[in-house]
Amino acid sequence: MEGVKNLVVKKHNLPVTRIVDELMEQKQSHETENYLYLDPKKQREDGVRSRNSFQDAVVFMVGGGNYIEYQNLVDYTKSKQGATGKRIIYGASALYNAKEFLKQLTLLGQEMSQGQ
Repeated sequence: MEGVKNLVVKKHNLPVTRIVDELMEQKQSHETENYLYLDPKKQREDGVRSRNSFQDAVVFMVGGGNYIEYQNLVDYTKSKQGATGKRIIYGASALYNAKEFLKQLTLLGQEMSQGQ
C-alpha cells in the first residue's frame, strides 16, 4: 500500500481556488483581507462583508489563464455541488496551452535580456 499511495493524486486547491473559496464562504485570511465586497443589492457599506456565503462567482484572469486553474475550479464546484450548489464562471484575456505558455516565457526572457 505504501507504493500505491504515491500514485494516487491528492486533491490540492490552487491559489485561485483557495481565494475563491475564502471569498465565497466569507472566510477571513491574510490572502483575502484586502478584497472588497461589492453587492448592488445592499446599501453602500464600504466593502463590508455580509454573513451569507455566495453561490455565484465570476473569476477573470487579466493576462494568461490556464486549463489547470479552470479544471481545479470545476473540481471545486463539483465538490460543493451537493451541499451548496456553487456556480463559477472562469475567463481570461488569453488562455494558453503548454506550448503557447513556453513561447510567452521565451519572449519574456528575450525582452528581459535586451533590457539589461
